[in-house]
Amino acid sequence: MRLDALTPAHLRSAIDLYLRHAYPPGMGGRPRITSADFAGHETIGSALEAMDRLRAIDVEGCRRYSLQVGNHRYPFMKLVVQEYLVNGEYFFAVDTHDDLDVRPHHPDYHAFQELKAHNRGLKLEVESAWRSAGLPTLDDLRSLCEELVGRESEVCNGLSILLVEDDVAVAFALRTWLRAKGYAVELAHTGERTLERLREGPLPDLVILDFELPGLDGESVLGAIRGDPRTAAVRVLMATASKIDLARLAQVNGVLHKPYPRELLFTTLRQMLSGRQGALAGSGR
Repeated sequence: MRLDALTPAHLRSAIDLYLRHAYPPGMGGRPRITSADFAGHETIGSALEAMDRLRAIDVEGCRRYSLQVGNHRYPFMKLVVQEYLVNGEYFFAVDTHDDLDVRPHHPDYHAFQELKAHNRGLKLEVESAWRSAGLPTLDDLRSLCEELVGRESEVCNGLSILLVEDDVAVAFALRTWLRAKGYAVELAHTGERTLERLREGPLPDLVILDFELPGLDGESVLGAIRGDPRTAAVRVLMATASKIDLARLAQVNGVLHKPYPRELLFTTLRQMLSGRQGALAGSGR
């Protein structure tokens, strides 16, 4: 939804629906923020400025505002209003914000995995409720990209990308743009499926790997890719919405901070694959 069409009433409605699912009656917990906290805002600009803004991400071209509203089991989950791929278009999303570095040898590992599964299910519930209420979600991003993509189509460049993204709407939106730019694109929605695919057939020229994945996360997938002599040299572009220590991602070839505009994605891909494309042209592939 364009910013000039978004209103404080949309935001208050999004908060109310979020709370209805995140704090069901009888389950305990109390939200730190309600829609009443935004009752005094007459413009969406004023309301967004009252939210937390990840200004470092603004440098890459997309704005992202968030509220740490939590849920009855986990206090750090967030309601997000953000641009993504298409500048000027804003979407509501839930950020589970549960990417803590809890490794399999930690005593709380299995309990934390169960909590992450709960948070993911709740995210899907809330976003479904928003869609039903006519609020803009990332499903609208997919439709928007399909409408716009014809203006930016390019010829096939012979390069292949394995896109690893668990948010299906985002995955299809990205695939739409990447195919329009001439890339052959395969999708994987989990870390486990990613490693299965890399054990099969020809390797892709690049893996775009989401850091936050259910089950086997992006960091674990990256370690497995680099630990296998067959895949060790595959280029990996990591995408993350988390504030993480980049030392943990020392083995990637590039990092994109979500949300990002499509122009930044395309520029990054051209830089990372320029040598590969030249080699393909020389080989006649």
